Amino acid sequence: MKKNRGGLILLLILFLISVYFLFFRNGFSTLNEKDNEFAVQDTTSISKIIMTAKNNKSVTLTRASAAVWMVNGKYVAREDVINNLLYTMKMVAVKNLVDQSSWNSVIKDLATGAIKVEIFKGDDKIKSYYVGGETADHLGTYMLLINSRSDKNYSQPYIMYIPGFDGYLTSRFLIPEEDWRDRTIFRYYPNQIKVVRVVYPQQPDSSFQINVVRKNHFVLTNPVTNQPVNNFDTTAVKQYLTYCQSISWEVTINTPLKDSILHSIPITEISVQDTAGITHDVKLFLKPAPDNVVIKYGKDYKYDPDRMYALINGKDFAIVQYFVFGKMMMPVRYFLHQ
Repeated sequence: MKKNRGGLILLLILFLISVYFLFFRNGFSTLNEKDNEFAVQDTTSISKIIMTAKNNKSVTLTRASAAVWMVNGKYVAREDVINNLLYTMKMVAVKNLVDQSSWNSVIKDLATGAIKVEIFKGDDKIKSYYVGGETADHLGTYMLLINSRSDKNYSQPYIMYIPGFDGYLTSRFLIPEEDWRDRTIFRYYPNQIKVVRVVYPQQPDSSFQINVVRKNHFVLTNPVTNQPVNNFDTTAVKQYLTYCQSISWEVTINTPLKDSILHSIPITEISVQDTAGITHDVKLFLKPAPDNVVIKYGKDYKYDPDRMYALINGKDFAIVQYFVFGKMMMPVRYFLHQ
């Protein structure tokens, strides 16, 4: 009897030791540490990110400097979207295992529709995984880790999330190049500006050009007539220069109407030259009003009261908002003493 009791006690001790190592030592987790390590703690070390969809479309993000990333080696990337992605890569954590009842369907979805994410430090791939769709409650995202050395998939998919964030993560792993491009047209502090030129082809008398001679010293002219504008309000000029700090487009577009639009007379032509002599410019064109404008405003508009077409630096054809550009589309009388 005592012998049996001793055996039971020994088994109990072994069981408690097993529980300790299984739960307490691993933070109450039954998860395999080898196939659930998705997060990159030091995102400042990341030099390149490649994301590839199942249709073989891909995007490559490359760090050009501490604060600047490039998209496919052609365009500067949007800072906000890059920061959002890096934050996701750092904070992503396991929420749960995929249960056996849904395991097959999750694996199938990952195989047919997931985005492959490859993360590099220098030339070395340090992390690789698949990002799938969201869970039924939209609070988790299915992900599967890939062995970065062998490039073979692990067998266990996980439900991933960011602690404290309610939502899924798939939408942060964007493939279209356009979604990553920095949409800034003008981003200048006043002390970086040398010349601002605004021309109204259909109202030339309203046109103006600001030449910054030195701090608080400006020359104002009409660039169409080359006539100086005297007795202008210096404070108004200083205020106007601040408008150049954040001007961007909404979305680039491709329309069969592009050629006819570009051959029409622009509403406004705006160019800004910086102190290094580099000029950025935009031409703005009227955009026909969409059908929902009548419903929105209760008035039959011929042209869109919210948006315009724009040709940016002679290359990108885009849609811009009056809300963004309205402050730059001032007539010369804006600068005159009232």
